[in-house]
Amino acid sequence: MAKRTELTSYAYRQVRARVLAESDVCLLCGHGRADAVDHLVPVARGGARLDPDNLAPIHGVAGCPTCGRKCNNEKSDRPLSQVTRLNTSRDWYAG
Repeated sequence: MAKRTELTSYAYRQVRARVLAESDVCLLCGHGRADAVDHLVPVARGGARLDPDNLAPIHGVAGCPTCGRKCNNEKSDRPLSQVTRLNTSRDWYAG
């Protein structure tokens, strides 16, 4: 596995903060309070590392506080088209 030192770089942290400031709604489950960003086109598949258009909010290691889904782990390095997104007309997990 390649080292991902760019994830701790100042440039990445700035882009990450900007993406999360625009929205904290997870791209996978649709719930708020996402605490990480994920590459829409994975870097391993040629996606741009620091392009804000290739980054979207996602729930990180702790998972979604609403549904408990481990969104970032579930997506892994697959394209979004290969991942099952939560699709419901009602949020059964909301309090």
